[in-house]
Amino acid sequence: MNRHFALLSTVALAGCSNQPAPLTQTEYFNKYAQAMCDGLSPACLMIPASCTAARLAECQGDAQTAAANGWDFLPPNAEAYLNKVSAAYGKVKQGDVITANDFKDMEQARGKVYRGTGLANKGTCLVDADCLDGLSCDKGRCGTEKPVAQGAPCANIGETCPKYFVCGDSGGGVLLCVTKVGLGGACTDAPCLENLRCSAGFCAMQLEIGEGCTLDQDCSSGFCEPYVGKCALNIRFAPGNIDCVALGGASS
Repeated sequence: MNRHFALLSTVALAGCSNQPAPLTQTEYFNKYAQAMCDGLSPACLMIPASCTAARLAECQGDAQTAAANGWDFLPPNAEAYLNKVSAAYGKVKQGDVITANDFKDMEQARGKVYRGTGLANKGTCLVDADCLDGLSCDKGRCGTEKPVAQGAPCANIGETCPKYFVCGDSGGGVLLCVTKVGLGGACTDAPCLENLRCSAGFCAMQLEIGEGCTLDQDCSSGFCEPYVGKCALNIRFAPGNIDCVALGGASS
C-alpha cells in the first residue's frame, strides 16, 4: 500500500473514532434513571434499585406511547433533556429544591425527546410531538411559529399572538389576535387572561399558595406542584412526603 495513502487512512480513521456514537434508547433510559436516582435515593431514603426500576418503567412507558403515535427517538434532544434532569436532581442531592422553572424546563425538554414526522403546513397534528423537530402544532397542522401583533390576522399555520391575546374570530369570520377573556367572562371556548383561571366555565381570580390546583394557570405563583396538586413555588423532596411517595418512596 502507498505509504502516503496509508497515513491518510490512519488519520481519517482516527478522526472518525473521536466522534461519539449517538445515544441509544437503552443508554438514555439508564442515564435518566441514574440522574434522577442519584438525587431521589438520598433525599427520599429510597432503595437505589427500587428507584432505578421505577424510573426505567417510566422510560419504557414513554417509549411505548411514542411508538404507538409513530414518534421517533431523537438522541440530541434526549441528551439535552438528560442535562436538565442531571442539573435539577443534582440540586436535590445537595438538599436543595427543584424550582418551578427547573421543572418547566425539564418538561419542555422531555416533550422533544420523541418527535413525529409531520411536515410544515402539511402534517396533521394534535400535539407538538406529532410534528418534525422544530415545528409546532397549530390549528391542527404542523408549522413554523411566527409571532404576529395584537389585532393582526393569525389564520395561517404557525401564526401566534402575543401575551394577553389569542387567535380568535373577531366577529366577521376573520381570525385575528383578540384579547383573552377577562374576569367573569365565559372561558368554555376561549382562554382567560394570564392572571386569571378558568373555573366552572368562567374566568376567576387565581389561587394562592397551598390551595388545590390542576393547571399552572390556576395559581398566582404560576406553578401547580405536580405531585401535591397545590399551588407552590417549588418541589421539595423529603423522606415520607407526598413528592417522594409519588415517585416510589415509602410513606412516613
